[in-house]
Amino acid sequence: MGKATCSFDNCHSAVITINENNIINLPEQVHNQFKLLENRTMQDAPLSENNFLVVPDVWDFDNVGVSREIPSSLLADSGNMGEFIFDYGNSSWKIKKCLKYLICADCDKGPIGIICQVQDQENDQERVLHLLSLRSLEVV
Repeated sequence: MGKATCSFDNCHSAVITINENNIINLPEQVHNQFKLLENRTMQDAPLSENNFLVVPDVWDFDNVGVSREIPSSLLADSGNMGEFIFDYGNSSWKIKKCLKYLICADCDKGPIGIICQVQDQENDQERVLHLLSLRSLEVV
């Protein structure tokens, strides 16, 4: 599909090459609840406003930073996390807890995504996934 780059002026660092198979759609509430940036501009690739790129390993990024922990008040205000269920791979995953924010490693601006602990709905296996908001980036 292309690259996701930092959307801030004077930066535009490459963040990751987008794998279309790893794009999921999460409710609008995720952007609002976790106060993710909404700076995206689109070129050649129409995406839903609520698309996230699932990145299973931090080493898959070209450039990303990890910021502070997500404030516990945001987690408490998120209500029923059961609303945040998505299909990825061959499983249905539920967001159990959001741990930290993702930011641009070059300009330190963000947040552009979240690191979450998720649980497989079929076998209760847990893992950590990086959910990168394509709405917070420039997609070229």
